[in-house]
Amino acid sequence: MLFRSGLFTVDERKPAYNPVTHRAERAGVIQKGGAWARDWIVVQHGAETLRGNLLAAVSQRRWEVETGGVTLPGGIQVATGIDDQNRITSVVANAQLAGVVSVDFKAASGWVTLSLEQLRGITAAIALHVQACFAAERAHHDAINAAADADLLTYDVAAGWPVDTEETP
Repeated sequence: MLFRSGLFTVDERKPAYNPVTHRAERAGVIQKGGAWARDWIVVQHGAETLRGNLLAAVSQRRWEVETGGVTLPGGIQVATGIDDQNRITSVVANAQLAGVVSVDFKAASGWVTLSLEQLRGITAAIALHVQACFAAERAHHDAINAAADADLLTYDVAAGWPVDTEETP
């Protein structure tokens, strides 16, 4: 951000850094190439803050993977947000009660006609996907909580998540 301070323009842009592992602190104002700029130092978080940030990043990653959808056999893409999970469960329950044998279903990839058995398979696939996401999150939380302070900086929150494999029961 650039702003005017009296007669001078000051460049306030922070340097690139990972906010999970570090923070930027103001370190005065310096002159760069004829202009004034905020000087910053990047400081590593303490172990307790870093551990908390990693746990939060893992939980955010679980949410992103959980709600990111799945691809079923035949290339049918199904959304897996909370509303989508609730809607598909409701469709299965109501179709069973009403004696419906097939439904028109609007998947993320477009319209398909599915049997009640196929809908049950989608419901199961979503449930397995969601459970795999929570299992991965728990494994990450356990690993982060057990990690030595020195290992926290190199911990990879992106590893070990379920991938979209087009599998369904």
